[in-house]
Parts: sequence; structure tokens; C-alpha cells
Amino acid sequence: MHLHPSFSISINGRSDGFFKSKRGLRQGDPLSPYLFVLAMEVFSKLMNSRFDSGYISYHPKTEDLKISHLMFADDVMIFFDGSSSSLHGIYEVLDDFAGWSGLQLKREKTLLFHAGLSPNETREISAYGFPEGALPVRYLGLPLMSRKLKISEYSPLLDKIKKKFSAWAVKTLSFAGRAQLISSVIYGTINFWISTFSLPKACLRSLESLYSRFLWSGNIENHSKAKVAWSSVCLPKSEGGLGFRRLSVLNNTLCLRLIWLLFSGSGSLWVAWHKHHQKLSQASFWSIKAKNSDSWLWKNLLKLRHLAIQFIKVEPGNGKASWFWHDNWTPLGSLIDLFGDNGPRNLRIPISAKVADACNEFGWVMAPPRSDNAEALQIFLSSSTLPTSSSEEDKFVWEIDGNSGNGFSSSKTWNKLRPRDTEKSWASLIWFKGCTPKHAFTMWVTNLDRLPTMSRLASWGVQVATTCSLCSGFDETRDHLFINCAYTQVLWDKILLRIRMQMQTRFRDWSHLLEWTKEQNCTSPSTLRLIILHTLVYSVWRQRNNLIHNHIVIPPLSIFRDIDRQIINTITAKRHLKNFKPLMALWLH
Repeated sequence: MHLHPSFSISINGRSDGFFKSKRGLRQGDPLSPYLFVLAMEVFSKLMNSRFDSGYISYHPKTEDLKISHLMFADDVMIFFDGSSSSLHGIYEVLDDFAGWSGLQLKREKTLLFHAGLSPNETREISAYGFPEGALPVRYLGLPLMSRKLKISEYSPLLDKIKKKFSAWAVKTLSFAGRAQLISSVIYGTINFWISTFSLPKACLRSLESLYSRFLWSGNIENHSKAKVAWSSVCLPKSEGGLGFRRLSVLNNTLCLRLIWLLFSGSGSLWVAWHKHHQKLSQASFWSIKAKNSDSWLWKNLLKLRHLAIQFIKVEPGNGKASWFWHDNWTPLGSLIDLFGDNGPRNLRIPISAKVADACNEFGWVMAPPRSDNAEALQIFLSSSTLPTSSSEEDKFVWEIDGNSGNGFSSSKTWNKLRPRDTEKSWASLIWFKGCTPKHAFTMWVTNLDRLPTMSRLASWGVQVATTCSLCSGFDETRDHLFINCAYTQVLWDKILLRIRMQMQTRFRDWSHLLEWTKEQNCTSPSTLRLIILHTLVYSVWRQRNNLIHNHIVIPPLSIFRDIDRQIINTITAKRHLKNFKPLMALWLH
């Protein structure tokens, strides 16, 4: 079908003249995808008819599944047995389709991949003039292969991440801005890869190394030490981290989704392929052994079975789809794990039995219980419904903490598998609603006592004077810099006077300072005190660095004016939040 739209040129707001298109629909026309789908449907019918008639022979691996070709957008992949006669048939199909639709085959963009052919067979198919391709080949941005990825094959992913990190726009980002870039843009970039492949550990380590270097230095070429270990950074904020995700755990979580597809009744081609070639109708997924000929991904999925078995549960129906020994269909878990290898012999039920095979119309058929586990199983079976042919089919569910939900949930599964730590009482003092991200990040590092103060630098072996950069009177530690330093005390006096608070004694240490932000019997709200603390810590640390690196001395009263401005800006920007509405009056009174 050829549609030739007309075009008009607008000059100074006035349209004049028309001319017709010579190439049919324009690229991007809303009608174009629908016409393409209709055309490709005709192509598929034509291709399938030639395969069904035997004019083209199936590839040995695809014959049972009747897979002749796959299409995505404007790409077509055709599978055949490698014979010259089949290739001739394919060429004729493409020629016929071109005559009907006008979509001509471009030889220079068509590649022929073959393997396992004799020299004579290779010469015969080469005579058709198609350029020969070599595996692995990249398709949709991913390398197509069945073995473990080499460094050269996952390097495009690393290069893509490096390019984003090296962009000019990211060089001016604060720590909080870098963290946001990593958690949103960068993780979104790699999701396509880690949801498709089980990436090698070396690749995951390289990615996390890039993330860490960018977060702490803003430059992936800088190998300076991180202030906080990456394992701690990847904890939730409530547990003391930044809420990033360990890539190894995330990769495993998304690969578990592939295992779930095998049980969920998905009609995907991937499921049909593995069920057929792994003979899952004859053996349980939980018991099959990996073969040398299996793909790298399949071998890794088998290694994840110990994780998947805790989530995939069976709600028995007629008992024909669930394996008695291997599926998790009782509250006792997998029975083969409970009873061990001697279980089938002790209960007189074959290892290959389905749940329906362990009973008849009168009840369950098994040996009398001779152990506590067997007795527990007997008690459960006596109170459960007996599978019958009239019952509904067995139902597989993805269950987390007793909740099956609506199928697989990557977020809930990851939360179940992720590393955990105790919840931190101070987390709410840092990541409170309405906090300024760059202030909160500095506060987080400060609370963990990971700022590179002079005392810490000296403890690492750096040859520096440990005296405070601002007052030159005492060793520069966290508690001194933000509490006891004469420079900072001037700021605290101005701040406390502004909010009408009289401190009987100075803050003793960092813990005492945090407790002050939570006190109930104060004239100022806790939210205002948190904003003050965040802003002061950020401003003092910035001035300390400004003095060391730029040799710029700013009096404390000037810093207070800057703190005042930042607090007003923070309250103004968050005035739509309920707990922020009265803060402006309390700060300015």
C-alpha cells in the first residue's frame, strides 16, 4: 500500500503551494506502525505456509516448536536447516513479498549465520551472495550468545556508564546530585542487561567500582578512598545507607523472575523453549542436573534454585502438575529436603511421583509414619483435601512472608533477599521529610564520623598538622569542629539567640547534639532544629574546605548571614508541607 501525502511550505505565516511525496508515508507517521504490522502479518503467513509445506526445512532445534522466524520492529530472523534448497525457498518468499508490498530485500544489510555445515554445503549457500556473519552478534543492544560473557562483550555496558559519568553536566553535581544520578539514570541503564543476563561477577564489581568512584570524587578516573564502604552505602536509609542496591543481589532477583516464568503458565517463547529442550515435563526443575551443553544463563538459573524454592509454592488441585518430593506444596517445604534421599524408600513413593500419584480414591498411599517428620506429614495430609481428577489444576504462586499477591514482585523479592542491618534511630534526623538533599548527605557522612578531618587524615598516615583549620587551638575532630570550635560557637550563639533558646551548658558531644534536635520541651519545633543543624554542619564544613584549599577567610558573622539565607530558602521551598508552615515566623519572629 502506497500513500502519498501532500506538503505545503509556510513562509512568514502564510502557506502557499503543494507538492506530493515520492516515498510514501513519512518516518514517524502515526499510521506507519499499523501498516507495517499488517504487512508483516502477511509475511508471517507466507513464511509459515512454505515451512508447513516442506518447501523450507526447520532448524533442528526449532522443528518441534515450529519456530520459523522471529521479528522485532523492522528486523527479521529466519531459522532453517542450512540447506541450499531451504535458502532458495527463503529467497523466493522474500522475492514474492517484495512484489506484493514493495519492501525490497537489502543484501548488504542481510547476514547469513551458519555452523556445523560441511565445506560443500557452505559453498552452496554462499553462492546466494549473502554476507556471512559471525557470532556473537549484538541484537537490541545485547550480545546474543549462550556462554559466559567475556570482558570484551560486556565492555559496551561499561563504556556506556563511563560516558554518562564523564558528561560535562555531571562534573558540577554535589554529592547528593551524584547519588540521585546513580539511583535513577544509571540503575535504569543497566536494568535491561541484568534482567536478561546473569552477569559475571567481574562485570558487577567493575560497575560498582565506577559507581563508588563517581559518588565520592565525581571522577571515575580518581581512585581516592571512599568515605563509606559500598556495602554500607547499599543499605536502606533507615538502616544507615543511601538506599542503593547491590548489583549481585539485584541480578539474582531479576533472574528469579525467569524461574518464575517456568511455573506461572506464561506463554512466552522462552518458557516453551526451555520446557521442551530441558524436558521439564519428564523431570522436576528442582532435581534436573546441569549439562555441559546448557547455556550459561540456564546453569546460573539452576544455581539459584535454593533461593527460588522459598518463594514458589503450590496450591494443590488435582495434583497432576506438582511433583510430590520436589515441589513446595506442604507447610513442611520440599519433602526431599525434609526426608533426605531415603525418603522415597521409607514412604514407598517413587522419586518421580506427582502429588496425584501418591493417592487413590480412598486416600493417601504411603507407608505408616516411622519418624516425627513422617508423622507431621501424615497429620497435614489427613486434614487436607484429597486431589481428584475433578479438582482444579494445581496453582503455583510466588509467596513472600505468607502473602502470594498477584505474582512475581521484583521489589518485594529484592527486599527479602537484600543484606540487612539494624535500623538506626538517627536516620529520621537526617532523611526527614523536607530536608535539603545536599545538606542531608553531608549530615549523613558527618554522623558516621567519616569526614576527612585533620585528625582522621593523620590516623591514615597522611603527614598533616592535626590542629583545627578554623581556630588553630585544638585537634580537628568532628565533635570539635561542629561543637567546641570557637569559630562554630559564635554561630551557635547567634542561632540560639535567634530561636530564643538559652543553653545552660554547651553541647557535650555529637550524641548530645542529636538529642537536642529531638527534645520535646523546647521553644522551637524539632523540624526547625534539624534544618538549623543540617545547614550549620554543611556551612561550617564548606568554610573549612574553602579555607584549606582556597585560603579564603570569611568571618563567622558572614557565615551566619549565609546560614540565615539558606534556612529561609529551605523553609520557603517547603512551605507547602504542613510542618513547615509555622517555621518562618519562628525563625524570623
